[in-house]
Amino acid sequence: MSHKLDQAFEKALAYIDSNIAAPLNIDNLARIADLPACHFQHLFYSLYRLSIEEYVELLKSLQAAHQLGFGEQISLETLATNLGYNNETDFVDSFTHSIGQSPQSFRQAPDWNNFFSKQQPLKSFESPQDGMLTANVEIVSMDSLTLASVTHNGPAKAIPKTIERFIQWRQQNEVGPNVGRTFNLVHSLPQTQPYHIDIGVELDEATQSRLASTGLTQEGIETKIIVAGRYAKLSVTTDKQNSNINALLHAGVDYLYRIWLNEQLYSLRNSPLMFERLNVGQVVEPGTELQQSVDIFLPLQ
Repeated sequence: MSHKLDQAFEKALAYIDSNIAAPLNIDNLARIADLPACHFQHLFYSLYRLSIEEYVELLKSLQAAHQLGFGEQISLETLATNLGYNNETDFVDSFTHSIGQSPQSFRQAPDWNNFFSKQQPLKSFESPQDGMLTANVEIVSMDSLTLASVTHNGPAKAIPKTIERFIQWRQQNEVGPNVGRTFNLVHSLPQTQPYHIDIGVELDEATQSRLASTGLTQEGIETKIIVAGRYAKLSVTTDKQNSNINALLHAGVDYLYRIWLNEQLYSLRNSPLMFERLNVGQVVEPGTELQQSVDIFLPLQ
């Protein structure tokens, strides 16, 4: 498959354009773009700074705005039906959020400057961020790993509760940082809703055997497999100038998907993006700030 991402997305975007009222199907769009489904939304957001859902809603609203602004005598109910909304209220809410004016207001006094500015995400990819242009990416191989994990699939703001629940399980079952590596399997980005991520710890054979009859049968805890294979690895670490690990992760993922991948001949594998948290449980002296380090793994064929 081509890794020139503008070419990869061209067919998918043309399909959306021609089937604007159809239900959104990520698997189908990924197939059309010849991209693994589990990476499609990550790639889309990195390129357009919009989720695929926001993009489609914006496209629908721009189409409706064109009809409203040029005086076509069409009812809001008809527009809602033609664009695939369940009802007129859903259409009005989506239009107002995307365009910044209600359909009624836009019909009466359209803000054309705002209308044309809203079209920018449909025309070009986001320019690169200079901060990650010198990032050092390694190609590494990883053996198959078994994880005990908990899944978060909901609002991003609720993830601390999921993390705390997993920490309690690790403490109760003596699966500390010295037992196994800590991973996140990233199925969606925090900018999209719901936020879907698995939080897991590596289990060796002895720990699996010890937990088989008790610790792995608790509600919400399940085993998952990290598939052996090749990965692009990018390491990020906080320092005095960059103290927000989440911001560094966002920049690192953005760099891998939008810049590095677009310049390589590697193909993406249909396995999720992964983070390895390297200093879980590390203790520092009072008054000293913990330096956080995370390795980002992008699965490659």
